[in-house]
Amino acid sequence: MTFDETIAKIKNLEIQSGTNVAIEGLKALEREVMQSKAKNIDELIKEIKDKSTRLASIRSTEPALRNGLKLVDASISSASSTRDARELVSGTVKKYITEIEHAEERIWEIGERRIMDGYTVLTHCHSTAVVGILKKASENGKEFKAICTETRPLFQGRITARELVEAKIPTTMIVDSAARKIMNDIDLFMFGADAVTSDGFVVNKIGTSLIALAAKEARTMTCTACETFKFDPDTLAGEWEPIEKRDPSEVWESPPKGLSIYNPAFDFTPPELVDFLICEEGIINTEEASRIMREKWGMTK
Repeated sequence: MTFDETIAKIKNLEIQSGTNVAIEGLKALEREVMQSKAKNIDELIKEIKDKSTRLASIRSTEPALRNGLKLVDASISSASSTRDARELVSGTVKKYITEIEHAEERIWEIGERRIMDGYTVLTHCHSTAVVGILKKASENGKEFKAICTETRPLFQGRITARELVEAKIPTTMIVDSAARKIMNDIDLFMFGADAVTSDGFVVNKIGTSLIALAAKEARTMTCTACETFKFDPDTLAGEWEPIEKRDPSEVWESPPKGLSIYNPAFDFTPPELVDFLICEEGIINTEEASRIMREKWGMTK
């Protein structure tokens, strides 16, 4: 897969979830660097920075990819030759991806302990962390049910439903607007995250905050699951987490003339609606994210 093909697949959501976007984006950058025909170090560094800028701009709400690109940028500052730069980029990318994969496995182990026999778990959108937790719980012999929202307008909930059914987990699908109707039958609302801000807000697929609000009303436990790589250190320096606006045609291909369509991809779920966050460091309060950001990334602006 070429660099441009990777960008197109990320943009068109053929590559989904913040984790997969980060992994595939960084792999694409590594391939470009290793295949570069740059004649000197300055030329190669310019190529790396240009391609990093392109990757960072594809999906605005993807700090896991941006954090990886910042590590790559920091690594090449000590390069004295094109060979050095290639080795540093390749080593940084491989290390970052390995850490992400290990973090995911740790999240599955920690998260499955919060799934109890007899539970009914509600999910929204598609999250490799959430699916991994539920599959791990099932593999460990726990008997529970899952309910997945369709997740309009692009139906990412169908990906979740398909993966859970393949794992032999009893699964039901509902339309997004039915979440409040069934909330009293839910034991746990679990969702992923594309970003976590320094003040504890969780950025996830549009509709998450509404479902979390319904869960709060019904006194249903609510949690998010994600790697600390998705914590956005830019928000420590006062930056707002950007919310990606998607093509209106995703909502309605041929709308009436004169109709405006607003299609945000994500929303903010405030910390008071999230009971706990599952990350590779354990179970934390979302407001603890700022401490972890400072320890892991420092202030990047």
